[in-house]
Amino acid sequence: MKLMKTVTGSLLALSLIAGCSSGNTGGNAPSASTSSDAGKNKERIPITIAAQYWSGPKWAEDHPTIKYLNEKFNVDIKLQLINGPEYNEKLKVMAASGSLPDFYRVYSDTYLAWQREGAFVDLTGELAKYKDLSAAFPKDNEAMKVLNPSGKLYGLPEISWTVRDTVQIRQDWLDNLGMKLPSADEFTVDKFYEIAKAFAKQDPDKNGKNDTVGFAANITALRNAFGIANEWTKKDGKLFPHQMQVEEYKAYLAFMKKAYSEGVLDRDFVLRKTPEIEDLMKSNKLGLFSYHNLYTDIESAVKKTYPETKPVIVPMAPPAGPSGLRGNTNIAFGLTKQVINAKAGKEKIDRILQILDWWVTEEGTKVMKNGVEGVHYKKNAEGKYEITDKWEPDVPRHLNSNLFKRPGTDFNLYLWTDQAEIKRNEDYKALVEKYPWPNAAMGLEVYSDTYKKKSADLNAKFQEAMYKIIMGEQPVESIEKASKDWLANGGEQIIKEINEAAVQK
Repeated sequence: MKLMKTVTGSLLALSLIAGCSSGNTGGNAPSASTSSDAGKNKERIPITIAAQYWSGPKWAEDHPTIKYLNEKFNVDIKLQLINGPEYNEKLKVMAASGSLPDFYRVYSDTYLAWQREGAFVDLTGELAKYKDLSAAFPKDNEAMKVLNPSGKLYGLPEISWTVRDTVQIRQDWLDNLGMKLPSADEFTVDKFYEIAKAFAKQDPDKNGKNDTVGFAANITALRNAFGIANEWTKKDGKLFPHQMQVEEYKAYLAFMKKAYSEGVLDRDFVLRKTPEIEDLMKSNKLGLFSYHNLYTDIESAVKKTYPETKPVIVPMAPPAGPSGLRGNTNIAFGLTKQVINAKAGKEKIDRILQILDWWVTEEGTKVMKNGVEGVHYKKNAEGKYEITDKWEPDVPRHLNSNLFKRPGTDFNLYLWTDQAEIKRNEDYKALVEKYPWPNAAMGLEVYSDTYKKKSADLNAKFQEAMYKIIMGEQPVESIEKASKDWLANGGEQIIKEINEAAVQK
């Protein structure tokens, strides 16, 4: 069996290194360019691009944006749309047959393994030749370092939200109950509890029914307020997992247990999945929750179902805990990379980087996000932008959403987006990023074999122990045993491997 794995791995490595993508033309070394140059790009070059495809309308081969890129850069783009859930496995099949696309997105485990096989172009010395691209992806950005060996760059990361969710409150519900919206200084876990209890018990929607929920269990800001790490914390130069923070967990679980016993915490919190929690928000049943900047969707959904309701959702600073700690959980970033096939050929590599160099500019982003002017949108008589009937079926934003984009958080704001919404997005970003709660070991989990094999089961058992405490089936002190069990059944080895990876990086 060991020999078979070795042979299989070697065959995959050979196919990655030896397999050439279509149109490997060789040519001169890449040179800087920020736009198409008819004199420079004399030879028409075929480029294959793979992108994940989800439900909804699909790009046709003659999509206006593809035609635009082909003409601008003298290329012949063949877009391979792959069903989202099948994407990773499909890439592996392509790798085995030596038919990987020229440009595509890859995820952490695959990125780490294939970079060792020489599957990707090393952009370390190339990026500086493309001034707009290198400015958009500065080498000192943390996302650029994640999953790359020191001093190497094998792919461009997605750089967008680092902190996305925060606690949000239905101010109209507070108004109905004669309660004041708390300031950041006033918003503690005790104030959070007071508001949640009122929302659960005092008919905040004024429909005469006891059908509202105080809060659901997906509010990580509450854990943070009690000092519980976002997966990993660092102390005295060593990384420790949150499962070891027994005292912090005791305080947090006591809070949650009280909320459950008093009917403030959703009685079905264990069974609720994220879509169901979103349904509670949109169906006017939940007025205190953790969500991201698409809260306008919730307001619209509530108005549609309850026309007489005028929901006002206010994003808040995360609640402060007993010792003043507060934070919004950072999401993992830098784990998704956009890569160029190492066997694309120098001319092709240059042409791809020209496209990306243009893509991150105002001109490029305008096209890749909004579509082609006159086809997907136009200016009306008042000089304002409006979409055409091609906008929805053509989904011109698809590649900007599912393959590559300019760094930033404005990817879902368009030329026709209301200025008030743009301002709201800017204010929201400033608020959530003011209170970061980072994972001290972000990106290191992929280096731990024990983590990959055992973390899902270990974490599920630890979570189950927490649920039993919250629901009153076990005392708060039983979290001590849950912590010891996590460590004894693989956690200690995970800690060892994660810390070793941190030193090596």
